[in-house]
Amino acid sequence: MKKEKKITIRVSEEEYERIEKVAKKLNMPISRIIRNLTLIGLEDAELLNKIGAFDLIKLIEKLREKALGTRNLKLANR
Repeated sequence: MKKEKKITIRVSEEEYERIEKVAKKLNMPISRIIRNLTLIGLEDAELLNKIGAFDLIKLIEKLREKALGTRNLKLANR
């Protein structure tokens, strides 16, 4: 068996209660629920990357930063 890595996360009390509710409903340990949700999210992220969504997100962020940077510069010069 491959060596597993441990990851520690922090969640709000509300988030924890939501996770706990799902774990109880499915009769699973919270750690297993977190692992399953993480793997689902990772699969979604990998799919988004395959279709080029990450590149689009990066481009939008660059444009946003440029627009906000330009706007902030104009406001500072007033």
